[in-house]
Amino acid sequence: MKISGQLYQIIRQIHLYSSLTIVALLLMYVISSYMMIYHDWFQVKTRNESRITLDIRPKEINEDNWGSFLNKNNIKGRLVRENFEESGDIVRLYESAKGYAEITIFKKVDQVEIRSADLNLSGKINEMHRLRGFGGPLLYNIYAVLLDLVGVGLILFVLTGVILWLKLLKHNKLAWTILILGFIYVSAVLGYLIFI
Repeated sequence: MKISGQLYQIIRQIHLYSSLTIVALLLMYVISSYMMIYHDWFQVKTRNESRITLDIRPKEINEDNWGSFLNKNNIKGRLVRENFEESGDIVRLYESAKGYAEITIFKKVDQVEIRSADLNLSGKINEMHRLRGFGGPLLYNIYAVLLDLVGVGLILFVLTGVILWLKLLKHNKLAWTILILGFIYVSAVLGYLIFI
C-alpha cells in the first residue's frame, strides 16, 4: 500500500486522537461490565427508600405544570416508563444513575404517591452502563452525543489502524494470520449471538 509521508502522519494522528476520545468511556464500560458479570460481589442495593402521598389539585399535575411539579418534589432523571392501570391510575417511572422515582397519579382522588430510592455505588455504576438514547434533561442528551462520538472514534480507530497495519506489515505472514484469525473469531461470535 503506497501512502505519502504527509498522509501517513495525518492517519497516525487520526488514529491517536480517536483512541484518546474513546478510552475514558470504554474504560467505564469495561469496569461496569465486570461489576455486572460478578454481581454477587458488587451487589446493587437501594438506600433512602421513601413513600410519600401528596394532596394535589389537578392543575398542579397537568402537562403545563408537570415540569415544575417534578422540580418541586426533587425528582431527577428521565421518564423511562408510563403505565395506565385498570383503575385509571397513571404510573410514571423516572430513572437516573443515582436512583429512581415512581409516581402514581390516582384518578379517583386528588392525590399523588411518590416512591423513591437511591442506589449504592454498584447500582450507580450499573445505571451509567445502561444509559442510552436521547431524550430527557440536557445532561442525558450530552451523554448520548458522547456515546455517538465514541462510536465514530471506534470506527476511525479501526479504519486508520488497518491502514497503518497494511503500510507496516504488508509482507508479514504472521501478521496476516493474526488479522484473519481475528476476523474469523469476531464473525463466529456474532454468528453465534445472532443465530443461536
